[in-house]
Amino acid sequence: MKTQRSADIESGIFLAVLGIVILAASARITGGLEERLPPRTLPYTMGFFVLFGGVLLTIKAWRYKGENPPIAWPDRKGVRHVLVTLVSLAVYLALIEPLGMPIATTLYIAFSVWYLQKGRYRILCAAVTGILSGAVVFYLFMQFLELSFPAGILQP
Repeated sequence: MKTQRSADIESGIFLAVLGIVILAASARITGGLEERLPPRTLPYTMGFFVLFGGVLLTIKAWRYKGENPPIAWPDRKGVRHVLVTLVSLAVYLALIEPLGMPIATTLYIAFSVWYLQKGRYRILCAAVTGILSGAVVFYLFMQFLELSFPAGILQP
């Protein structure tokens, strides 16, 4: 049975390699100089974050000296959580174009937080987190950075 430490090392290496692939693919994206930010800015940023996160996870797992618990397969509830999360991600991707990135992000984040969170303030916290996420996408990425994400029904 795999242990948490070995899984974290393997996952970290995978993420680091994925980050390098994202950076290499981002280097091929071309765009005009008249744009405020070139189209490769977001993929470059994500590539660096994925690479950095993978390296940190690998180092942290490599240096870990505590108890090394085995990884158990998820039970039925865990499998259901994974499947619902993957289906909701697919629905999110399908809704980006017709509804626009801000509204689709609001709905996806609100649903994910509501579904995965336990506790008393579940609906309120999910709604606030979803609305804040959609606002960040709209104001930071689409208005301030002028990235060309689908606006959907928010299009003027």
